[in-house]
Amino acid sequence: MNLHIIPRPIYLTRHGESVYNTQDRVGGDCELSKRGELYAKKLKEFFKKEQEKEKFKDVKIFTSTLKRAMSTANEIDLGVKPLYLKMLDEINTGLCDGMTYEEIQEIYPFEYNERSFDKLRYRYPRGESYMDVIQRIEPIIFEIERQRVPVIVVAHNAVVRCLYTYFTQYEIENIPHLEVPLHNVIKLTPETYHCSEIR
Repeated sequence: MNLHIIPRPIYLTRHGESVYNTQDRVGGDCELSKRGELYAKKLKEFFKKEQEKEKFKDVKIFTSTLKRAMSTANEIDLGVKPLYLKMLDEINTGLCDGMTYEEIQEIYPFEYNERSFDKLRYRYPRGESYMDVIQRIEPIIFEIERQRVPVIVVAHNAVVRCLYTYFTQYEIENIPHLEVPLHNVIKLTPETYHCSEIR
């Protein structure tokens, strides 16, 4: 019922670099690094130019409830406040939250090996798997689909991978291996049977 063919851009981006990113730690709810703060400011400039180019008056901004994503999204100044959604939070790393991969390998060697074997279905102890994230973000996919105005999503690696896969009809098995670098914007424009993409 929500599908329509009105063309409008969908922008996907990860939050700016966080303190944990610089330390190669998983999960957490930390602040942006200096580079991350700079990206947030550059993002503000980028979307001002996009607004002029695309000539849109209204826009929806969705972001997670984690500090690094909110700080990034809050910099975007297009006359609307971001909507903070728990369903856009990063994959829950459970007992491994805040650890480096080396620490996980040392403290939870079995879990480390299980994750290496099947990243798509592997669930962190007391945490989530990519399959859980896919189910969790389903309502936001419906919300994005029904929008008739441009949509900006500022989220996290796992979440952006899942959203990107849905809109580009990418193979689900490849989700955990998709390259979604920091400090990049993916602009998707839905067309008849696919999305055009600009990075």
